[in-house]
Amino acid sequence: MSETKLHQIRRRFSDAYRARHYTDCIRLATEGLQLAEANHDVATQTLMQVWLGESHWQRKETEPAVAALSRAAAAEPPADPGDVFNALSTLLNIAILERPLAEARALIAQGHTHLARHDQQRSRHMLDLSEGDLAARRGDWPAAQHHYRAAYEHQHGDTGSPRFTLASYQIKLAEASFMLGDAKALSDWCAQIHATPKLVEGDRLRAEQARLLCYRAGIAEPAGARGGAAATARRLLRWLEEIDGHQAEFARDAMQVLLREGDWLSVETWLNYPGIGDNPLMRGDLHLARARQALGLPALDPDWSTATPHPEVTANPAANANGLSEKTDPQTGTKPSIKTGSKTIAKARDNLEAARAHYIDKQTWAAHEDQRLETNHHRQRLDARLQRVEALTQKLP
Repeated sequence: MSETKLHQIRRRFSDAYRARHYTDCIRLATEGLQLAEANHDVATQTLMQVWLGESHWQRKETEPAVAALSRAAAAEPPADPGDVFNALSTLLNIAILERPLAEARALIAQGHTHLARHDQQRSRHMLDLSEGDLAARRGDWPAAQHHYRAAYEHQHGDTGSPRFTLASYQIKLAEASFMLGDAKALSDWCAQIHATPKLVEGDRLRAEQARLLCYRAGIAEPAGARGGAAATARRLLRWLEEIDGHQAEFARDAMQVLLREGDWLSVETWLNYPGIGDNPLMRGDLHLARARQALGLPALDPDWSTATPHPEVTANPAANANGLSEKTDPQTGTKPSIKTGSKTIAKARDNLEAARAHYIDKQTWAAHEDQRLETNHHRQRLDARLQRVEALTQKLP
């Protein structure tokens, strides 16, 4: 009877996870763990602990996630080494986002040791992906791209967890291309993601995210475009409302597109949704975008315009070191002029002051992240935004 019940739990968990119904996943994994413990089934206990921890983590419930995953990561045979490695991999993902750099690096080393010990080098792509994520968090996008490309190449030999579909790797390379200012590569990866079979619900989100990255980079017609930039962003955000979990990257790109399109109301609305509006800089970006529009200046993506191109890739020709200069109109050969008028200037000044206050308020967050990851990346991003605010403020009459 218990074996039949466990089989049902496995099937229902798989369906719930694919649909991103993580609350149901937690309930099913807990039920399965209790059955496995009653049967003294160490292998199934370990699997259920992995599923339980992963489901908690998808909801950003760190403490119960780490508790379950740590038990699984310490399991010995007859536990499946693959399940143990999955626990290590998710603990590493948590460390990248929340723990000191040394802890993340120790888990990477532990993961490599585990793979070598159990002759599971086919799964090294999961570590490659995490090493890319760590480099990205530290602002080292050339290194991130290197690790993501290795992950993409190594994953061909592994048919493991359904969490890691082809699009999971392609979207990382698309994001790296965006951050490195490589419009051609970004467009190519978007086309590949569009053509890739969508094996799980998340793959559809990744395809939309790739299109959003293209819109952020000024690519007007990305592969699979449907309804334009703002419609794509709103469609993805409504999608995020219907699923459990925190989807920071999806929400970030959607709201940056809405800022580019001037849809302030939608951004304000979704900034209040937990798991969607959690980006620490977005509210300041909203005020800065409003100030630019009030002054008659074109939209400027805060990350695309400050991308530092890798010397070996084709860079975004509009990118510049600090994002302070305005693009020249190709038809008139002139740069956009600032609108004047007391109401216009007052509105712009109010928004610039609000942006400045928000960015300054986030300096403690940036310092904490930089200390945690032993970098200066977050402070540099914040300083670049503050420089834009100051540059526009100085231009006001």
